[in-house]
Amino acid sequence: MSRITPEATEAVLAPETEKVFLHLLTIETSGRNNTPGVLLRFVDNNQHITSRGCEYTAAGFTIILPEQTNDAQRPCRLAIDNTDLLIYQEIKKAVFQDITVSVCVIMADTPDVYERGPLKYKLRNVRADKETVSGELYDFYLNDRKFPRGTYTPEDFEGMFF
Repeated sequence: MSRITPEATEAVLAPETEKVFLHLLTIETSGRNNTPGVLLRFVDNNQHITSRGCEYTAAGFTIILPEQTNDAQRPCRLAIDNTDLLIYQEIKKAVFQDITVSVCVIMADTPDVYERGPLKYKLRNVRADKETVSGELYDFYLNDRKFPRGTYTPEDFEGMFF
């Protein structure tokens, strides 16, 4: 993992600071029949931000990034305010496709410098109501699935168990 910049370290350790940390959220769906997928970009800010040449739309959302512990990895949570029907419509259209979410952490005054990320996840278990579109973010599906798919039990494989 890369280290954060000295400016970000100073802002995090300061008792008070004017620095603002923001999340850049990119939602991309896999396209059908070799067509490109939909790309939605959001920033948790009250103003649009341009970072590395891409425009991020101001939107209300919360994201809980994974903890840095040695315990079993838990899914991250994402909830986007359902103020724009386009968000729900695009995610609903992509239900049977892969939905990839990238998250970057930046400081508002240096939007081209990623303090953390991009972190890439798969969006699953999407739910929507009149207030929010929410879902769980998994790191490439590996941590939440049984691997290998089959299991060895004493009933099926008596010779393996003593």
